[in-house]
Amino acid sequence: MNGAQVVPDVGGIVRATVIVVVVVFFGWLLLAWAVFKRPILALPVAAFTGLVLLMGMHDAQGLAIYLAVGLLIWRRAHRSSFDRLIGRRLRGPWVRWWTYERRWRNTMLLSGLGKGTRVREAVPKISKVTSTPWSDRVLVRMLLGQCTENFEAAAPELAHSFGASSCRVREDCPGRVWLEFTTADPLVETVQALPVSEDVDLEAVPIGMREDGEPWKVQVLGTHMLVAGSTGAGKGSVFQSLLRGLGPEIRDGRVAVWAIDPKGGMELGPGRPLYARFEVPTLDDAPYEQIAVLLEDAVKVMQRRAQGLAGVTRKHTPTVAEPLVVVLIDEIANLTAYLTDRKVKERINQALGLLLTQGRAVGVSVIAALQDPRREVLALRNLFPTKVGLRLDGPVEVDMVLADGAREQGARCDRIPTSMPGVGYVRIDGVREPTRVRAGYVTDEDIAVMVVDYAPRPVLNGEALFRAAEDDVAGEVVELPTARKDRLEGDGKRQAS
Repeated sequence: MNGAQVVPDVGGIVRATVIVVVVVFFGWLLLAWAVFKRPILALPVAAFTGLVLLMGMHDAQGLAIYLAVGLLIWRRAHRSSFDRLIGRRLRGPWVRWWTYERRWRNTMLLSGLGKGTRVREAVPKISKVTSTPWSDRVLVRMLLGQCTENFEAAAPELAHSFGASSCRVREDCPGRVWLEFTTADPLVETVQALPVSEDVDLEAVPIGMREDGEPWKVQVLGTHMLVAGSTGAGKGSVFQSLLRGLGPEIRDGRVAVWAIDPKGGMELGPGRPLYARFEVPTLDDAPYEQIAVLLEDAVKVMQRRAQGLAGVTRKHTPTVAEPLVVVLIDEIANLTAYLTDRKVKERINQALGLLLTQGRAVGVSVIAALQDPRREVLALRNLFPTKVGLRLDGPVEVDMVLADGAREQGARCDRIPTSMPGVGYVRIDGVREPTRVRAGYVTDEDIAVMVVDYAPRPVLNGEALFRAAEDDVAGEVVELPTARKDRLEGDGKRQAS
């Protein structure tokens, strides 16, 4: 017995070898899947594992600590570059896993967005997640038989389930929708007046901030805009921010503002030197006569340009000789509904109808403010391609201003608190979903500086005057403020010499 040789268990060795090979093989497959599926999260783990194998646990831990401290110092010292290069790439995968994927299936089923099949209950799939400090965007692949309205109906439940203050649904392409979750609100604090850029894009003038922290830019050339809101909702902030953004073009003569203030100049009066023409109700027997004349003159400009551009181009390019004419109207209902002079009111409505239907292509844009959104007050509301709804009195008014279905798509204008003037929702023709924004707050001091810096330049003979956009249209000539007048008269004399 003692001299007998021990026969190795070949079968056991083979089985053990096979198990080790299978475990290692599938381990590598699992690692490859993790790196492919979650590269931002899996690569650091894989890198640390490689360092441990190459350097040992102690040296690998030390190197990892130094790297973490370096990233922390970078984040503290220069937050913007860190977020741009590192933070944004890390935030999306982390938020996708920690916030959404862990609760996704149960949330879809409990909110009614899952569907039962013969095998199991199917739920929509997450395709992509992007995250910013203010919001998360989740791209969802819908199930067969679902549509955008299904997700819009469940938006409040989704917001609460994922800890967001709101959820809005935006269409991406057939079968896919974006869920936009608001996680923090940059619009809570007052948005200060934006800095003025000398390079003005008339199709993207910055006037405030969007809820994702990006600038709110509005198109002025080639469109009309209606701003509606209750008293104190911030309509003046929108107007003054727009004038501020257009300042360099107004100064250089490529934009001419024709302003109408039915309140006698209380709202638009402080910026009077910025306007090429300015009309308020007079104290004579026909107080709105000159306002009607201004609008009719704008129609003449529009018609003359249309004749000149016919067969040449379909879009006007503003120049000093042919500037973009911006007809700025505060409280348009005073002209279209509350006016007692029937003949003048008909003239105003006819002129506005022509401008709104024919003025965009030839560089005559109407920007109007409205307090009462009822249909009988402004029957022309649907002719404004861009609509801004600030704080409104009730849910019905939201759809009156922004068109049907706007409130269901997240435009809660009736829930904007009075402590947040300038906050509202924008809806643009051709874009289904509204966007939440806040206009910059332009103080009286800011307006005074704008008047000095951006009042229209004088002609070369040194006269500190600015004429209306068309020589054949009679218009009020606006005097420049004294400080800018003296400076520009000297400039004009030097240019003439």
